[in-house]
Amino acid sequence: MNLKVIAGVYGSRVLRSVRGLGTRPLLGQVKAAIFNVLAEALPDAVVWDLFAGTGATGIEALSRGARTVVFVEKNNKALEVLRGNLRMLGDDAVARSRVVRSDAWEPPPLEPDAPAPNVIFLDPPYALVQEDPVKSVYRARQLAQALAPGGCLVFHFESGAVDEDDFDDDFTVDLREWGNSAIAFLWRAGEAPERVVRRQLRSTADDR
Repeated sequence: MNLKVIAGVYGSRVLRSVRGLGTRPLLGQVKAAIFNVLAEALPDAVVWDLFAGTGATGIEALSRGARTVVFVEKNNKALEVLRGNLRMLGDDAVARSRVVRSDAWEPPPLEPDAPAPNVIFLDPPYALVQEDPVKSVYRARQLAQALAPGGCLVFHFESGAVDEDDFDDDFTVDLREWGNSAIAFLWRAGEAPERVVRRQLRSTADDR
């Protein structure tokens, strides 16, 4: 399967994937919606792409101005394709990337002075979240604690597996669904952008 970078300096470039790998790239409509939400957060951002697969989400972030992306994946075949995609994009993409073979539920090992991430993409296999949604939400909350102030964690799972109420009051959650894909945008309490707060206030008022 071929994947295209949607926008930015690598826009329209075709990325390689591997049939039968077990990775699940975001559909174009969903990816476009996610990056519209994150448009103001990405320039010069530090990004973690967890369960990176072949790198399509993190590469989209690089294309749209992220300073650096840490890709975390443990499948060797996916890592081979990911590294090939970065090389295909050129030396600048390689220089602004770090590829880590590790368990993506754990924060990637970093140097002591490494900056905290501004954006974390968390995209575990649907089956892992369905199997234990409580544990998955707990792990997502733990990862979100690594964010820089004002940072956002983007948690992708199958619709119905997790609800906004599954997250505690320590976070502002903006949950959106497209077909069978659900995305929870998480900010620590008090750190969500004003437009997100306004959207939630409108939604609350509409429900009354």
